[in-house]
Amino acid sequence: MKIGVIGTGHVGLVACVTYAEMGHQVVGVDVDEERVDQLGRGIAPFFEPGLVELLQRHLAGGSLSFSTAIADAVRGAEVVFICVGTPSRATGEANLLAVERVAREVAVHSDQAAGGRLVLVQKSTVPAGTATRVRRALRMANRDAGARVSVASNPEFLREGQAIRDSLEPDRILVGADSVYAFEAMRRLYKSLIDNGTEYIETDVPTAELAKHASNAFLALKISYANALARLCERSGADVTRVADIMGSDPRIGRAFLDAGMGYGGFCFPKDLQAFEHLSDSLGYDFPLLREVARLNNEALVATLTKIKEGVWNLEDKRVALLGLSFKPGTDDVRFAPALELAQRLLDEGATVVGYDPQAMTNAKQEVPGLELAADPYEAASGAHCLVLCTQWPEFRDLDLHHLRRVMTDPLVVDGRNLFDARQMAAAGFLYFSVGRPPGGLEIDLRDVGETQQADASS
Repeated sequence: MKIGVIGTGHVGLVACVTYAEMGHQVVGVDVDEERVDQLGRGIAPFFEPGLVELLQRHLAGGSLSFSTAIADAVRGAEVVFICVGTPSRATGEANLLAVERVAREVAVHSDQAAGGRLVLVQKSTVPAGTATRVRRALRMANRDAGARVSVASNPEFLREGQAIRDSLEPDRILVGADSVYAFEAMRRLYKSLIDNGTEYIETDVPTAELAKHASNAFLALKISYANALARLCERSGADVTRVADIMGSDPRIGRAFLDAGMGYGGFCFPKDLQAFEHLSDSLGYDFPLLREVARLNNEALVATLTKIKEGVWNLEDKRVALLGLSFKPGTDDVRFAPALELAQRLLDEGATVVGYDPQAMTNAKQEVPGLELAADPYEAASGAHCLVLCTQWPEFRDLDLHHLRRVMTDPLVVDGRNLFDARQMAAAGFLYFSVGRPPGGLEIDLRDVGETQQADASS
């Protein structure tokens, strides 16, 4: 099949290379001429494991190309995906202007689709009811487009850092449509994955649209629940990791997304949570649990800041090293990264902040200009009064703790992701704070930390 993909961000570019890997002919479109030029030369605009290899392979093989013209994506295509950004407005509502613009231009060129029929698929995360708006935009731009174009929803369920694998070995594929033609086309598109046993779910469009927001909101809820548990564990002496293990052994709950830490980040969860709440409000239903999820997420960051303050006493004239700047390992994405929010708060309170990340340092510096960068973890820690583990990159597990202790001014580590073992940290001579676990090294009453944290959160 010939496939068009409009938008080459994290969702769209992964779609381009993985549909080509499935054997389809793919044209990716973006309004950014520089990005299109780079993609045509095999240069990826962001880091994702396996992305560059697939990009270069299918460019060389001729099954993948890029353009700035939507007409090139529609011409001869059976399916065109909308993968443009849907950022939050100030109200929390999803900004769907780019979606509308794409729909209108697709309508203009829809007579050039294969056989004069086209399936226009929403892969961007959009609120329920968007398909109705898309259909209207199609008809407004071209009165014949309503008959030619079927609108479908095919939400992505990708994890940054594992997006290629999640696309080629998904745990489920969800398609919402309202025509036999659209369902048939989407089954042919995903035939290789369906034949390999991937669960394939067909439903109506509003259900597919809502399922994406509902899934992300629930995952954010699990993370925030784990972080709230961590606050209780710090007050009671329990170990949140063991509590989560015990909870996760129940198949009704599951262990995934129950790791306590500094809170979730990335573009999807914060944006989708806001959009889901706005949708709920617009439909006349108050959903206060969504607001509480966001509040608990912020509280997790405040808890980390509180531990740093407890350890260094005064932040002025202190040097704080941050290990990990991306919002999660396996990506260079720093959008809504807890590490950068922490860095800015530390800078605002007078600290010098230096960071290291295997992939995200350039992006981090653009977001937080006052952040200093280091060439490796030990350079970041050199002269530091406190080291904070912000992102659990696997290579940080293998740090030489004794060498780390020698280069630091003060032996204080705040582990925001529970990566290290408390006994090993104590043996290396560190005062060690983790999340929801008893501290290592010098005994400190975390009830005092909790009281300080509550005061910070309410201010």
